[in-house]
Amino acid sequence: MEKIGNVVLDDTHYPGEDLYSDGAVEDHILELVRTYPQEEYPRVIAREENWAVMYHLAYERENILSWYPFTPGAKVLEVGSGCGAVTGAIAKAAGEVTCIDLSKKRSMINAVRHKDSGNIKICLGNFQDVERDLEKDFDYATLIGVFEYGRGYIGGEKPYHDFLATVMKHVRPGGKLLLAIENKFGLKYWAGCREDHAGTYFEGLEGYPAAESVRTFTRTELIRIMEECGYTDYKFYYPYPDYKLPRVIYSDAYLPRLGELNQNICNFDRDRLVLMDEGRVYDQIIKDGLFPLYANSFFVEIRKPDAEKEADTAALGQNMPVYTKYSSGRAAEFSIQTRMVMDLAGNNIMYKKAEHHEGQKHISHMAEAARRLKSLWQEKGLLSVNACVLKGDRAEFEYLEGITLEEELDGLLEQNRLKEAADRLREGIIRIRDSAPVTVFEMTPEFQRVFGAIAVTEEEQAVPVADVDLIFSNLLRTKDQRWHVLDYEWTFFFPVPVAFILYRALHYYLEGAPARRRLKETFDFYEEFHISSKQREIYRQMERQFQKYITGNSVSPYSLYHTMGKKALPIGDLLAETNRRRVQVYLDYGQGFTEEQSYFIETGCEEHLDYSVTIPDQATAAWIDPALSACILKDVRLSWQGENTPVKYDTTGFELEKNCYLFDNSDPKIIIEEMPPKNRRVEVSYDISILEEETAALLMDKMNTRKRVKKKIRKLVKG
Repeated sequence: MEKIGNVVLDDTHYPGEDLYSDGAVEDHILELVRTYPQEEYPRVIAREENWAVMYHLAYERENILSWYPFTPGAKVLEVGSGCGAVTGAIAKAAGEVTCIDLSKKRSMINAVRHKDSGNIKICLGNFQDVERDLEKDFDYATLIGVFEYGRGYIGGEKPYHDFLATVMKHVRPGGKLLLAIENKFGLKYWAGCREDHAGTYFEGLEGYPAAESVRTFTRTELIRIMEECGYTDYKFYYPYPDYKLPRVIYSDAYLPRLGELNQNICNFDRDRLVLMDEGRVYDQIIKDGLFPLYANSFFVEIRKPDAEKEADTAALGQNMPVYTKYSSGRAAEFSIQTRMVMDLAGNNIMYKKAEHHEGQKHISHMAEAARRLKSLWQEKGLLSVNACVLKGDRAEFEYLEGITLEEELDGLLEQNRLKEAADRLREGIIRIRDSAPVTVFEMTPEFQRVFGAIAVTEEEQAVPVADVDLIFSNLLRTKDQRWHVLDYEWTFFFPVPVAFILYRALHYYLEGAPARRRLKETFDFYEEFHISSKQREIYRQMERQFQKYITGNSVSPYSLYHTMGKKALPIGDLLAETNRRRVQVYLDYGQGFTEEQSYFIETGCEEHLDYSVTIPDQATAAWIDPALSACILKDVRLSWQGENTPVKYDTTGFELEKNCYLFDNSDPKIIIEEMPPKNRRVEVSYDISILEEETAALLMDKMNTRKRVKKKIRKLVKG
C-alpha cells in the first residue's frame, strides 16, 4: 500500500513492472502533474503542443462522463483508469471510486493529479488478477476506451463476451456498466481517418485483417455481444465528434439535426485523408435515419437485470439526459452545459447549468435577459422569447418544436430553390432588424469592455438591450408561424449597433458551410441591408474582441488544432500532388525521345526518394523527369547498380551548389547519354521540394541577377 495525498495505491497484485507504456512521455507527464495544478493544465497543453499530453490531461476528456447522472454516493469501479482522464469526473459525482490499471506510472499520474480527492483507491495489476479480490456490489462500472482491449485483458475464444460478463459480476443487481468505444463503422473512417488503434486506413472497416490485439465494433455487433451475455436493458448515446474529446452527447431520443455536425476535421493524433465533405454526408445520413450506424463513437449504458426493476426505477426518480452540449474553451464564468432531459412521463426539459461556481452569475443573467427582451420585443411581435425560469442552480427553458431558419434555408438550397432561400433569409434579417425600437448608438465603458473601442465614423442605430447572437440556428419557427429565439445567452444591457447583429447573423450562416456559397455569390446581402465594407471590417474587429471576452485566459484543445493538428489531405489535392511528383523515364532508341517510349515510376509524396531506373541495352540515351513540376533537387546521386560507379549526367536545371539543382518549369530533366554496354540499372537518390512555377521563376531570377552582379564585380576587379 502507498498513499499519494488522499489517494490510496494498492500494489497487492502489481507484477513489479509496467507491461504497457507510451514510453518517456509518461515520465514527462508525471513531472507536469507534479509541477502544475489542474487549473494550469490547459496552458500546459497549449505550450507542450503534444498529442499525448493533451490526450491524458485535457479537461474535456471528462465530458464523456460529467453529464451522466450518477446516483449520489454511488460506489464506482473504473476499469483501465490510466492517467486519470475521467477519474476526476467520477470522483466528483460518486461516493467512492475503485480504479484498476496495470501501469504504475499511469496510476502515479492519476494519483498525483487527484491527490486532494478522498474517495479514490487505485489497484495496480492485471484486471484478471485484481478482480478476484473485488467486491460485487458496485453501483456502476466504467469501461472508457477499454473494452476494445478485451482480448489482451481476458483472452480465450470469446474474450469480449467474457470481459463483459466478468466486469458485470462486480455490479450489483440493477447497477450499470458504462462503456465508451469507437464505432468500427464511424463515418470518419470512411472519410479518410486512420483506425485509432492500428493507425492504418480502413483497418476496422475491412474487419481487422492485420491488427490482432484490438477490436472495435459496430452498433449491431455490440448489441449482439450484450444480448448473448444476457443483457437486454441498454441505452446508446453518441458522443460527437468522438468519445475522447466530445463536444456534444446525442441519444436515440435526441439525434443530431441537419447542419449540426460540422466539426469533423479534428485529427490531432495522425495525418488523415479527406475523401468527402463529412458535414454534407452526415446530413444525408441524418435524413435517412442512419446516424446511429455511422456515429464515430458510442457510449452505452448497460443495466444488470434486477427482479425489483420497476421499484428501482421509481426510487431513482431521475430525469435521464438525452442531449448534452458543452461550451468548452470559455472563461470559467461563461463555461456551461446545455442539457435536455426526459422526465418519467416522457416530457423533454431543456436547461443550462454552470460548469464552475464562477458561472452561476451568467446563468442568472439569462433569466434577466429573457425578462428584458420580452419587454423589448412584445410591441412589434416579430420575435418571441423562449420562456426561462431559474430553478436552483440552473436556467430552465421551454422545450419548443419546429424548424430553425438555418434548417429551412439549408433545405431550400438542397432543392435548388435559391430565390426562395434568399427571400426567407431576407425575412429573417428584417425580423431581427425591426424587432425592437432603436436609438442612436453611443459607446459605453461596458461596450468597450466586451467589444473594444471601435472607430465609429457615422451615426449608427442601436438597440438598448442587445441579443447579439440572433443567428439563424437560434431562430425557430413553430407550427403557428411564430418566430422564437431559442438562446439569448449573449444579451447585453447596453446599446449595440443593429447592423452588427445583422452582420453576425449573415456571416455565421453564409460562411458556415460550402453549400451556402451560392447564396453569397448570387446575392450581396450585406449591400442590400446597408452594411458597407468599412462597417464589416469594424464588425470583424468587434467579433474578434467579443470572442476574446468569452474565452478569457482559457485554452481549449479544439482551438489548438491549427498548431497541433496533423495534416488533413483532400484527396483531389493529394492526387494532384502525387501526379506532380511522378517520375517519368524517357528512352531514346536512336530516333529521339517520345511519349510512346517512356514509362512512369510511382514514388509517392515523400521528400527523400530512392529508386532504380532500368535502361534497355538497345537504348542510346535516357531522360529522367524527377517530377512534372518545378522543383529543387538536393544531394543528387546517380550510380550504376552493383558497381557504385557514378553516372555521368547533365540536367536542364540551374546548379545552386554541388549536386543541388533548381528547375524553374514543369519539365525538369536529368539527362544520361554515356552508358556502359552492360548493367544498365541506375540507382537514383535525392531530396525533392516541389515548387509553384511562379516561385521557381522568382528564385531563378534572383540567381541570374546574382550571377550578373558577380560577373560585373569580377570585371571591375580585373579593370
